[in-house]
Amino acid sequence: MLARGDDLDVTASWPPEDALDAAAMTAARWAFSHVEPAGADTATLPIIPWFFVPLRIGDKTLGVVGVAKEKGAAPLDSEARALLDTLAEQTAAALDRASLAREMVSARSATETERVRNTLLASISHDFRTPLSSILGSATSLIEYGDRLDEAAKRDLLGGIKAEAEGLDEMVRNLLAITRIDSGALELRPDWIDLSEIVERVVSAARRRGAAQAFTVDLPHDLPLVRADATLAERAISNVVANAVAHTPSDARVTIATAVSADHVALHVTDDGSGISPDVLPHIFDKFVKGRVDGSRADGGQGTGLGLAIAKGIMDAHGGSIAVESPANGRGARFILRFPRGAAP
Repeated sequence: MLARGDDLDVTASWPPEDALDAAAMTAARWAFSHVEPAGADTATLPIIPWFFVPLRIGDKTLGVVGVAKEKGAAPLDSEARALLDTLAEQTAAALDRASLAREMVSARSATETERVRNTLLASISHDFRTPLSSILGSATSLIEYGDRLDEAAKRDLLGGIKAEAEGLDEMVRNLLAITRIDSGALELRPDWIDLSEIVERVVSAARRRGAAQAFTVDLPHDLPLVRADATLAERAISNVVANAVAHTPSDARVTIATAVSADHVALHVTDDGSGISPDVLPHIFDKFVKGRVDGSRADGGQGTGLGLAIAKGIMDAHGGSIAVESPANGRGARFILRFPRGAAP
């Protein structure tokens, strides 16, 4: 029996006992509170057919061990008492070690949670500062000098505000997405989708956002449909493409192709940049992982280091997978998103 709050609970027994009667519980509580044996063969409540000894280690009493005695049975001899005391000591030591192990795990979990929280706050404050400063500067210029600026300058400032606001919106979307993934609240609305259409939208959006890389889309006309959530699938592919754009110089090439098998459709996003360093590669799908390419930050998550973690969460939720190879074809990196095909529509 172990202490649970202000009372004792039967934690383990053999043969199994659902509960002890009130008299036995009284003896057990006395043994626990006074740290002395109680019940049969003792001076305390000797008529109770149970012998209780405290589970004690150091100055802590963890509970009691009780041994039922048959009516009229001879008292435990010194050898049996010594054996029971030894068993109680070893049990108390084992329970204390288990408790310490749980506390260590809890402490590590709390420390990791705090580390992730601090990393997230630091990432947000740093990555939001630059676009907000740009928006603030452009808005201030329009307010204070708008009457002295020509139309082209005004459009340029407004375009910058719009672009930075879209980037902030993307960061917020990624933060909300990783929160839903971590909490298990990601809701799928599966339907039969055409990956070719989604890839075209993703590439067009990347070009609108200023991606200077050359894109090659090599998808067959008869690409099978896959059953997935269209919005989430587009986000996963978009984050992977954004990662490729962020990791490669402007004269690089990004190729998107497919490989079809009986049970899945694999989407390959390959770039010919400098690749992923060996120390980063094993952690590439972890949250807040960022790299640098040609002196510029590259994280695939619009600054927060969450893009690839979100892509992995989305693919896992679909029963698919995402993997990376680097180098691929001698250089660069290749991300492989595998979508299960499901039953034919």
